[in-house]
Amino acid sequence: MSTVFFTGRQEHFFRPLTHGDRECCAAVLRSLHDRVHGPNADYSQALTRELVLVVIQQVLADPRYRASALGAGRTATAEDERDYASELLRKLKEHGWIEDYKDPIDLKPTLKMTRAGKQIAQALSDLDNSRSRTRQRNMRSAKKALAAFLASQDVDELLDAYDFASRVVQDLQDDIEYFRALIGSLTREALEQKVAWSEFNDFIEKRFAREYAVRLVADSAERHRGQIVEQLELVRALDATARAAADANLLQRAAWLDGECGSRSPTLWLADRIEGMVEAACSLKLPMLRSEMSNYVRRFTSLLRQALSLDYGAESPLGRTMGWLKERPDEQRADLLDALAGRLATAEVRLVGAGVRWTVRDREAEHAPLAPLVYDEASRLEAAMRRAEAEAFALSDEEVLAGLLAQMRDGRLALSQLPVHDALGALRVLHAVGAARSQEGRRWLAARRRPATFETDWFVADDYELEVDRSASNAPASP
Repeated sequence: MSTVFFTGRQEHFFRPLTHGDRECCAAVLRSLHDRVHGPNADYSQALTRELVLVVIQQVLADPRYRASALGAGRTATAEDERDYASELLRKLKEHGWIEDYKDPIDLKPTLKMTRAGKQIAQALSDLDNSRSRTRQRNMRSAKKALAAFLASQDVDELLDAYDFASRVVQDLQDDIEYFRALIGSLTREALEQKVAWSEFNDFIEKRFAREYAVRLVADSAERHRGQIVEQLELVRALDATARAAADANLLQRAAWLDGECGSRSPTLWLADRIEGMVEAACSLKLPMLRSEMSNYVRRFTSLLRQALSLDYGAESPLGRTMGWLKERPDEQRADLLDALAGRLATAEVRLVGAGVRWTVRDREAEHAPLAPLVYDEASRLEAAMRRAEAEAFALSDEEVLAGLLAQMRDGRLALSQLPVHDALGALRVLHAVGAARSQEGRRWLAARRRPATFETDWFVADDYELEVDRSASNAPASP
């Protein structure tokens, strides 16, 4: 049963954020969270009453919040700021944002943010778009957790990787919503006959240059996806003893896995779920992010081009005329429009003379006439040769798997043991690991990388050992 939230001191939890100074209160909560729990928190200094009052007064120094808190157009003294800070602190304590706390070391009375206050203040801090944050942190965290699990066999690391991977899609969705909000702000600015140039310039110089450009190139999710898939293949390739131990520990640490994976191995189920979530983020959400970013830039470019062509700035004749029309009563607007109509009534529309040459930008290319189709023995032979050349290097996973199973004697086989007498044999060796790790092959085969390499007349490659997974229900018998 869920806990009832609005009880006791939390009955009017959000009341401090409903008054006229709510922007100032939200800024104070963000500052308190960053001071106590943020990346630059000073854990050596306890949160005392004086420290909270100093944080509030620092927020009041910003003109954006000072006007709403102390009143616009009036001169506030230091005593007024101190009184407001004390009153806001009293409200935060009364409604369950901050509570009294005794330091267990020196038993001095201090303050701390409540659990609910910390969570909501963190949400307000995360909504602050003025700070540049990388949104691939969960992707990298999942990759590091998988590497730690492979190194130590600690199932907590695998559960952490699953938790981080579940947040990857939400990271990209947050970015998509951010660009949609930017497009909405552009539309509102356009309706007010303005161009959000400062907002666009801030995005290019701060958000894009420091965050999105890095993410789409060096910090791309595609690169992380490839490394995560390789690590998941190593997780799936664990021997039966290590996997059984990991399954037992997983069921002990996370009892909910018993109802999710059924008769399957919890380790394999977690690996499949992690790969599925990462694939969904990269194949679905990442293209949507690129599309929304392109829409934003294209929308701004269109509005900027329209603004430059119409020249509706405040100092232009058209801008002055539109401003005059907006400020005048209906009678004067009608008189001006009638005068403009009288001027336009004498206009004459004519066709452009033959002496003016127009530049055709979108001109269709003239295609050469197609040669008649000829069906003879030479054309059929050429088509057959092209088809044979195209199919010579096309091997399906089913064909490669059938050849591998035919070579297995005791349920396992190394790539160095496969015969390489011609180009077809070399292709089968090069595609063996890919076929074993495909959707069809992973159901009964496991590929493990061996420390040694092997050399043929055509290539040098890493050696892998392929083994039939006997734990799979549909594992075929070795020939």
